[in-house]
Amino acid sequence: MASGRYGKSATMKYAILLIPRNTPYWEIKEAHALAETAGYSIVDTLRYRRLSRSKILSDAKLEELVQLVNKYIEYSPTIILFDDMKPREYFKIVKKTRREVIDRTLLLLEIFALHAGSKEAKLQIELAKLHHQLPLVREAIRLAKLRELPGFLGPGTYAIDAYYKHIVSRISRIKNQLENLRRRRAIERSKRSSKGIPHVSIVGYASAGKTSLFNKLTGFSKPVGEEYFTTISPKVGSTVSDGLKIAFIDTVGFITRVPPEIIEAFHSTLEEVAYSDIIIYVVDLSEPEDVMLEKLGEGISTLRRIGVVGKPLVVAANKIDLVGEETEINRLSRIVESVVSSTYPAFKSLVPISATKGDGIGELLWTTTKLLKSMVKYTF
Repeated sequence: MASGRYGKSATMKYAILLIPRNTPYWEIKEAHALAETAGYSIVDTLRYRRLSRSKILSDAKLEELVQLVNKYIEYSPTIILFDDMKPREYFKIVKKTRREVIDRTLLLLEIFALHAGSKEAKLQIELAKLHHQLPLVREAIRLAKLRELPGFLGPGTYAIDAYYKHIVSRISRIKNQLENLRRRRAIERSKRSSKGIPHVSIVGYASAGKTSLFNKLTGFSKPVGEEYFTTISPKVGSTVSDGLKIAFIDTVGFITRVPPEIIEAFHSTLEEVAYSDIIIYVVDLSEPEDVMLEKLGEGISTLRRIGVVGKPLVVAANKIDLVGEETEINRLSRIVESVVSSTYPAFKSLVPISATKGDGIGELLWTTTKLLKSMVKYTF
């Protein structure tokens, strides 16, 4: 993009986006959406072919990046590398461009921080950032001892060592605090269960409409929007269906290739899914078919990673109002049903819905209620 398109703003953050060449188009779109959600205006995009696991950019590509940075120097652009980055590569890019560099994980954590309202969410985000920084600080210590650390980054070996010890200590304290909050959440969950209140977790890919569905089912008015990760901490609301009080839990959205730091930091959030009685998986039926199926596969993979594939699952095929023709809704629903039934052993049912219009919500609630009542502990 030409720099003349932008009127330079003192409050706007600008960035150059680096994306691997083999990235599918929908993930490229996701990268731009994530950057914009984090408050960045993308001034240009650079595609590259990753050389190996440890080396991302060739020397020629790095020189091309330096030229781009110089081209947009008046905007002081941050470099967003939509990829995983080794510490050695990070310092190489920083040293050459003399610009701030963030990778995909740090970009996600910036977005999480924008929506972190609770103490738990803030601690989870800080923990993930500290885990992500540890390898960088270790590399900084190594470079400082070799006297190769870039001057504008290098406060000296002693200061870096002290910072490393601070990070390790802080990680330990945060884990203790999160464990206390986790125990408190477990007590609250136990109280609800002891009263015979079943738990239903609403999961799905980011921006699929989970919070909109949660609001429709519970009568809440939690914030919704096109931006990613409006929900960071689990939200719990209840409704009564056919004499049975049900607790619905709105959870953090799935993303492609979830970084390990985020899985660990948000363990207590994902734990809500593991302790639920039923899972409602929200799928955006209005997306291009290949994108929808790719995200569906990623979501099932995430459920497998957190160990909940044995939980009964109901698919809410959302946004039917944007699909239009009933024949097309039926066709896409059959495809989704076929994929989920072949990859998720405990799949039970699919219900087409529109969370914003309210279509199909009654049927979804009735399907969920019948399923809960078929379980021994909720039989009256």
